[in-house]
Amino acid sequence: MVDPYEIAPWISIEGVNARRTRAHEDGYRVHVGHRLLTSDAGTITLGSSRVMDGFPRQLPDWPGGYENLAMAGTSAFELARASALAARNDALNCVVIGVDLREFSTDTNTQATYWITPMAGGSRLAALAKMALSTSAFARALQTVDDNISGGSDTRWEQAYDEAGLPDRFEEELAKRYRYYASYEYDPERVAFLFRGIDALLASGKQVVVFIHPVHAWYEEARQRAGAGPAEIALRRDIAAQLAARGQMAAADQACFDGPALQAWDFGGFSAPAQTAPPAADGSAPSPWYYVPSHYRPALGQAILDRLAGQDGALPVDGNFGRPLSPETLEANLAALRAGRERWLQSQTPWQLHAAQAFDGFDANPPPPEAGPRAFLTRGDQVELERDVRRIEERHSAER
Repeated sequence: MVDPYEIAPWISIEGVNARRTRAHEDGYRVHVGHRLLTSDAGTITLGSSRVMDGFPRQLPDWPGGYENLAMAGTSAFELARASALAARNDALNCVVIGVDLREFSTDTNTQATYWITPMAGGSRLAALAKMALSTSAFARALQTVDDNISGGSDTRWEQAYDEAGLPDRFEEELAKRYRYYASYEYDPERVAFLFRGIDALLASGKQVVVFIHPVHAWYEEARQRAGAGPAEIALRRDIAAQLAARGQMAAADQACFDGPALQAWDFGGFSAPAQTAPPAADGSAPSPWYYVPSHYRPALGQAILDRLAGQDGALPVDGNFGRPLSPETLEANLAALRAGRERWLQSQTPWQLHAAQAFDGFDANPPPPEAGPRAFLTRGDQVELERDVRRIEERHSAER
């Protein structure tokens, strides 16, 4: 009745559940898990909170319809399972998936509410039963009712991008991102795992575009200075290798973008938007592209979609924004990444010098790394995904 995860959006009762304050708190996993099967949009975007916050929620004029189905804090594991689930939705034509190093770390495979979604097993009925029996879901329902009655909420996301606090948030992320990447561990198995999930989408005739996020230069440099630069290169090489393993692909049955059914794009690597100044401390000049170094605004997400669609965006974006990533373009992409960083280092702007000084301080006196427990893909994870993907491949092979 309360529906805290907005599985049935038509059940909206003012003062009870009109504000689904707790759906965001759990990263929208439950909501997304069901929408992957029920959405009638022709195009969806998947990814972490960078896509959730950095892409439009809806695009009324998008041909065939569009829906943003990102999940905060997601991983390659969850994106692979989401891809296999979305392959069962016949209304879907195209899936755009945003990634960066975070999705391929050994941090975690899933977040807690993943296990009460259709992604964990594929059955909506089973997922609904698990949710009905979940004490966590019951607590979220009570919290949702309380939030609606009181008009309040203790969830952070509602104030996450308050413009007055963004200059301080920008500054805080210098140390935060350095700390995280100082203990970062890249797992190449997760790239292969994600693309195996993508195979289900391809088998069902859908077009898939994987892209690397355009995070801000402060975030990019934090990775380089903390020692994750080689992982950046490895990620691009591994994505290109996955495309090479699938050979020359024809266009999808119902393509949304020019080009083959599977393609990859690189919007990262010190792009022109990434090298724009952070917001002014007095609030007089907000960043046009970024909330914080790790999260961009929907204006930049729209620019990504425009670039994929071969259109010029309404806002000025450098003509080099976004490069196709393939076995043939890999070395040029890596060279562009190095050149972009060199341009930024040589720019000598006050905010570039400020960041460099901060990173010099971290190098000399490293902050404690964000080292947590490691999680790895298991044999069972591989077997379950392979089983689900093969079922979809066999079904569509028989139909053809």
